[in-house]
Amino acid sequence: MNVSIDSLGKVISERFKIEQAHIVPDATLEALGFDSLSTVDLVVLLERKLGLKISDAKVYEIEKISDILAVANGGA
Repeated sequence: MNVSIDSLGKVISERFKIEQAHIVPDATLEALGFDSLSTVDLVVLLERKLGLKISDAKVYEIEKISDILAVANGGA
């Protein structure tokens, strides 16, 4: 599955009430207001809404939106 920044941004924006314009590849999860608990919530949401499979080990490596895109699109 190919996940675009637009589809990822829409899902994050709707659930976490973050303006989609702020959800760009270089944005860090910390800058977007995510802590460890909300990051886990995000991963569960992405698995459910977009069909992604993100291992527990990968969750701890995600720092930026670009990291999520890389995992979603078969990189990293």
